[in-house]
Amino acid sequence: MLATFLHSLKLYCQLCLQSLKRREDIGNLTLGGRLVRILLYLAFTPILLFHWLCLFLDEIFFRGYRQQIIEKPVFILGVPRSGTTFLHRTMAEDSRRYSSVSTWEVFLAPSILQRKIVLFVAGIDRLIGSPLARIVRWLETKLFKGLEGVHDVALEAAEEDYLLLLPILSCFILFLPFPESSHIWNLARFDWQADQKSKQRIMSFYRASLQKHLYVHGKGRCYLSKNAAFASWPKALHETFPDARFIICMREPHKAIPSLLGSLEGGARFFQLDLSKGRMPDMLVGMMQKYYQHLLREFPVPAPIIHMAELKTDVSGVIASIYAGFGDEITPEYAEKLVDLKQQASQYRTQTQAIQPGVAAQVDYYHSRFPWYYEAPEAGNTSADSITNTRQNETQTHD
Repeated sequence: MLATFLHSLKLYCQLCLQSLKRREDIGNLTLGGRLVRILLYLAFTPILLFHWLCLFLDEIFFRGYRQQIIEKPVFILGVPRSGTTFLHRTMAEDSRRYSSVSTWEVFLAPSILQRKIVLFVAGIDRLIGSPLARIVRWLETKLFKGLEGVHDVALEAAEEDYLLLLPILSCFILFLPFPESSHIWNLARFDWQADQKSKQRIMSFYRASLQKHLYVHGKGRCYLSKNAAFASWPKALHETFPDARFIICMREPHKAIPSLLGSLEGGARFFQLDLSKGRMPDMLVGMMQKYYQHLLREFPVPAPIIHMAELKTDVSGVIASIYAGFGDEITPEYAEKLVDLKQQASQYRTQTQAIQPGVAAQVDYYHSRFPWYYEAPEAGNTSADSITNTRQNETQTHD
């Protein structure tokens, strides 16, 4: 633990210093931009240190979390903007079966101690009529209003648990403030490019984070995770959790990539990155190329592939298929929830403004760069649906 903390502190200092410089081909960093960065880094430092203090206190007061079993966890992977969030939150509604980290946990309470303090305060608040909860909900609507329809955020909603890796600076969204860090970009090439020492350190911290969540919230439930940023992590996840079950979400590259760039536009603008030209869109497209290849051609175990269009038109059928593949049954209570979720899915409209990577509007651009999606290598010219059916059949065979 101490070695991980010292490494993270050293890494944080290196990242901060490195980010005050900028190659012009990813965006022009102004003097004002540098000053904003310095202020952000100074503000985040005490938060980072406080999180680490609480993590150390866990080792004193809650050492029993180390014996927490993580049995048959479910990992929802997939390319970004392919419906992973909707599938995750839909399955998380089956709260008797699954447990997922919430937004408030990943940002405010990564330690057991912090979780218990928040839950204690929330319990007292309920006894006196929930005034604090009403204030928090009001702040929530104000703070997260700009993310509606892009990545809907609610403090109690199921969230991506890769954010639990923020204390060790191993969360890929950090490429926005630290766009030239090889450490950050290696997180997007994890299975094949991250060194073994880094993998061991990160996966050990991640496993402990999941144990801590289940120690507080588990109560015999199965852990449910969703991270599109883990598209390059399936081999590492399988090695760390050998009995894990996986689900892969897919979407056509010519829809997913413009949506990804559009969803990053606000953060990129704030950190003065250019997503319309230069090196950054090429780097993100290259990342997505490897994501599709790794998920469709190199996945370590059989896993069902779910297309985003299927989620929108028949979420109940998708869930039924997943549960059948896992050998689980849908309870009547959860079946009722699926009826409401199906209606919500049919009415959902994204607010993301698509951004094409340079002159990449032509279909040929995507077909030439993503043959793993548009063409099945054994057939020469097969639709992605055929690849999906093949992988699903493989899953059923192995089950």
